[in-house]
Amino acid sequence: MNQKKEAESIELKRIDVGEYEISANSFDLRKDLHVYVNHVRERRIKRSVRENKIPKADAKRIAKLLSDPEAPGEVDEWGASDWVDFIDELSLALGFIGYDREGVYQGYTSAEPSFPDNYIEFDEQAYKKFIALPLQKQEQTLFDTMVGDYSGEKNEFISGTIFGQLNRFSQWGCATGVFPHLEFDNARKFLFNCLKSYPVGTWYDTASWVRYLKKVHPFFLIPKKPKYKYKWDGKQGRYGNFFERDTKSDRRKAISEKTSDAFERVEGRFVERFLEGIPLTLGYVDVAYGVQTNPGQRPSLGRLKGFKVNGRFLRFQNRQIPEPRVMIQPNHEIHVESECYPVATIDRLVLFSDLVSTGRICIFKLNRKKAVQYLAGDEAANLKKILGDLAENAIPANIAAELDEWAGHSETFILYEGFGLIEGNPLPSFVKMFEVETLSDGLRLVHSPDALFSKLEMNEQVPVLVTHRSNTLKAPPDGVKSVFTPKVRKAGKTAPKALMSIQRKTYVTLFFQTQALLDGFVKALIQEKCPVEVDEAGRTATIASEHKKRLDAAIKKLKKTYRIAIGE
Repeated sequence: MNQKKEAESIELKRIDVGEYEISANSFDLRKDLHVYVNHVRERRIKRSVRENKIPKADAKRIAKLLSDPEAPGEVDEWGASDWVDFIDELSLALGFIGYDREGVYQGYTSAEPSFPDNYIEFDEQAYKKFIALPLQKQEQTLFDTMVGDYSGEKNEFISGTIFGQLNRFSQWGCATGVFPHLEFDNARKFLFNCLKSYPVGTWYDTASWVRYLKKVHPFFLIPKKPKYKYKWDGKQGRYGNFFERDTKSDRRKAISEKTSDAFERVEGRFVERFLEGIPLTLGYVDVAYGVQTNPGQRPSLGRLKGFKVNGRFLRFQNRQIPEPRVMIQPNHEIHVESECYPVATIDRLVLFSDLVSTGRICIFKLNRKKAVQYLAGDEAANLKKILGDLAENAIPANIAAELDEWAGHSETFILYEGFGLIEGNPLPSFVKMFEVETLSDGLRLVHSPDALFSKLEMNEQVPVLVTHRSNTLKAPPDGVKSVFTPKVRKAGKTAPKALMSIQRKTYVTLFFQTQALLDGFVKALIQEKCPVEVDEAGRTATIASEHKKRLDAAIKKLKKTYRIAIGE
């Protein structure tokens, strides 16, 4: 029987996990990564001299920002948080930050390294390069970094993981034998490749997966003919590095490759610890724990009973992680729906809006003051173009009109102390001596305005001095012509009637019994690219009549799930 037929003859067993303890990663790793990096880039954090840890005060500030609700309490009690430390180490592995990991020895009697003046340095170039990538490539970079990070002291056999509950093999004797030659990254990639063939949402028996691997891929981790540095290692065999211990006597017993269950006791343990490692941390799988099958022995065996593949993993494997979907609402909200934390989109939108909430849908609120300041600081900026390029829907008419108004308010200038404006046409030639910049034919920015005013008086130019307050501009005196005052109509002429343009628009407001029903309806509207104004307090959704076709399309889709009755 060939390998393909053998594989087909071994089916993974489906299990009921009702009696087991389920473990899933409820933290937002991708968001926390960016939150942490943005915190350390704004603060100069010096790590502890002896342990090279983030100081307690900084660790507590960071813990409050991250998604682990227990992290602040852990810092209070222990001075550190496992989740904060994990995010810190991952940021370092990705190259977003840097700090000394080796330390120095303070004299000949020093047994441990010290880390004096060890500050966390932010690598802006590496971080900007990462967030400029599409979300699919960002996820690939994160995946490759975690899969490729291993050593003789950091792998599934020896070291624990952030969510892991299983104990490990002893590191004793692992400097020689087969262990130093194991390629953990290739073994991990192989197992991930197996996982992508299993349907999403189905719980499988871990032991049945181990049986499949034993039958079809027995050498996915340890080669059939391993490399050895010393001849003695070869005599110990493929499993010479692995020992089981009795928990009462602490006696260790070698695992012989001649025993019928040797694969389960070595590679099987690796599979269990692999599942609760990178896949669980990245949210690619959930796992179920029960009672171990070898009571009284370490490491535990058979305690990780089952696993379930999640949709995020298959979307990543199939290269289907979409870019953020941006929708602009008539109520000044901007909704950003994204599989992963859309840091690049957020960084653009916070320049002129406020981040109201985060999650799978991030909600922003346009901020007039921030928008005007942003436009004033960047003359080339065009909010309508920026939002038009980002959003899937057309900018609502009321928002477009306000953006135009805000752009008008941004067309101002700032005068600093020691400078002034001189207005006149023509201007005396000596004004050139004081000129800083020509703003127009009859308007110049000048330095030393008091000296210039005195010179104008001496030359009988009859200047008019207007001194502005720090917070308001003062109007020129009556009768003084200026580009900053409106033109006066000639006597006897009546002003033309101003045009009042009125637009009428009809809206439909829908009322919902519960917040959950409102959220589901709004999500359906967004998927149909239908602009909607949401009132959370009143549980209402308001849609302009011009978008009736999109509203009807959303209702039609929802009818597949709900019985919908619309009353007056």
